[in-house]
Amino acid sequence: MRDYVRNHLEMDDEEMPDVLLNRYLQDGFDATVAMDNRWPRQEQTWDVSKVVDASSVTLPADCAPNTIMSVLTQDGYRLAYMNHENAEDKFAPTTMIATGAPLYWSFWKDQMYLWPTPEVTATYDMTVRGYRQTVWSDSASTVPDVDGRLHLAICYYAIGLCYAQQEDEILEGVYMARWNRDVAARMKAILEPAHHRPLVLNEGAPVGGVSPYVVNLPPSGP
Repeated sequence: MRDYVRNHLEMDDEEMPDVLLNRYLQDGFDATVAMDNRWPRQEQTWDVSKVVDASSVTLPADCAPNTIMSVLTQDGYRLAYMNHENAEDKFAPTTMIATGAPLYWSFWKDQMYLWPTPEVTATYDMTVRGYRQTVWSDSASTVPDVDGRLHLAICYYAIGLCYAQQEDEILEGVYMARWNRDVAARMKAILEPAHHRPLVLNEGAPVGGVSPYVVNLPPSGP
């Protein structure tokens, strides 16, 4: 990516040193991934546990809490999300916090809380599904942690910053507009859902193999 930017600008590493270009590419990466926080490339599943006597659950460092899609308990059911303040009002109105099989989860200060709090003598295991943090170090050997279709757009962003460094506002605007246009176009393809079945409201989930609304049962007798 550095070679592409320098070749495009007809500069060498003395005219555009790594210390600047790395920062420009990093800025382009950060701006690109900030366009959405649920990129398919970042889909992840984690096994987490609530340990004995702990009041909360520590999430993996690479888990983006605001992108959690589901929390599945060790008993096989999915917890519903509840705002942390509402959970405190409902389950901890006094000094005695309600205990029992958890039904809800909340998030506060990098920690997950279960409501009610499970009474366990061993770890309480769960499966968390969501999206991991997108992190990219600008070291020479590191590939950006983003879909490859966005690499060129990140280069356009860096080129725009190179022109900004030269105080060329016109070409800076040209390449920033190109970055914005390319990211928008590629996001449509990258974020497109896997299936395009019609959504039927208030009709239940499609089941069966013959009709999407009929369950096919084996014959009960001759």
